[in-house]
Amino acid sequence: MSDDFEQQEWVKLGVAAALAKQYSGDQRVFLQRLADMLSAALPNETTVERTGGLFVRHKTVKRINVNLGNDRYALWDPGYGNLESSRVKVVRGIALKTESITVPQMLEAISEAIEARAQNSQAIRDALAELVD
Repeated sequence: MSDDFEQQEWVKLGVAAALAKQYSGDQRVFLQRLADMLSAALPNETTVERTGGLFVRHKTVKRINVNLGNDRYALWDPGYGNLESSRVKVVRGIALKTESITVPQMLEAISEAIEARAQNSQAIRDALAELVD
């Protein structure tokens, strides 16, 4: 690891705090930035649904799904008001329980997975650094 790893802003704040700081601003912009970051940091666990027609140049993010072990997290734009999120408990591929959770709770859960992987992945550190810039 490089010596400047511990000096990066997102490391000092913690991933959850950095994400919460971004979330407190424009939520639609945050949803787009989070989708880009998660697609880069957790590409195998993340799917992003976008809206817009075939000829729309800039499609907007409608929903982000993140699969982390036995939990599936979703964050979406209902089209009005605040973003919404949920967690689904999955056992052997079967969804057992779906619950609404707050966006900060979701960000805390996915940040733990990101922090663990960021120590060994330059691509994840780069994606996080871009999010907090």
